[in-house]
Amino acid sequence: MNILSTMHNHCTFCDGKSTPDEMISAAVSAGFSDFGMSCHGYAPFDPEYSIPGEDEYITAMNALKLKYAEHLNLYTGIEEDYFAQTDAPERYDYRIGAVHYAKDASTGTLLAVDGSTEELYKVIDVIYHGNAMDMVKDYYANMVAASERKPLIMAHFDLIVKYNSGNRFFDEECPEYTETALQALEACLKNGVVFEINTGAAIKKRRELPYPAPFLLRRLKELGGEITMNTDCHYAPLLTGKLTLAARVAAEAGFDHALQYLDGAFRPMAL
Repeated sequence: MNILSTMHNHCTFCDGKSTPDEMISAAVSAGFSDFGMSCHGYAPFDPEYSIPGEDEYITAMNALKLKYAEHLNLYTGIEEDYFAQTDAPERYDYRIGAVHYAKDASTGTLLAVDGSTEELYKVIDVIYHGNAMDMVKDYYANMVAASERKPLIMAHFDLIVKYNSGNRFFDEECPEYTETALQALEACLKNGVVFEINTGAAIKKRRELPYPAPFLLRRLKELGGEITMNTDCHYAPLLTGKLTLAARVAAEAGFDHALQYLDGAFRPMAL
């Protein structure tokens, strides 16, 4: 598959390791015709992780669009967490929906579910009093709620398994888990979103396969859902990492094409 664009990318405006120019230059070098920057939306409860402010981010991206206009189509996106929603979605070229946190209903405290193994232990112990499956159910319920805002893409659908290798916290093959995830998948799909195959954790060797898991991809294909492929890139040299793996797992799930964002719209491209 000839990859001409990716839409889930980060830079030093949020938690990325490469500057915007480094990321865009890498896209040009890779032969992309289109490229989306999708920094994490402003989250006052997690400032190191998110953009410092929407005005600063959008203004800078507008300048970069002019700078690179002869090289590629550049889009200003935002990865909008369920707990850090923008008040002005119309200011962005597109939005990516995601859930990265769990919320303590009694205190309002937000803790990341994808920060580290130690932090996930804390989420389960402090917020869910040791019941990991309650955390799973809340996570997927929040993913459905995030999809109701009609983002262009749903990010790393089953991110909740990031630090669950070896079923450390919960059994990914038990009916309670699989049924919860599948029901959420179907509910999100009804909101018209595109699901990404996200290779970020596979690149960092935290998971063997991309998100979503094969059983979810197979069901998505059965339901007529669409996929796109992203590396969730935070470091320019890894911009195209594991995309061949993403294409392979998509084909194994029954897909014959994936969507690429070209000239302002998703277009099907054969795998």
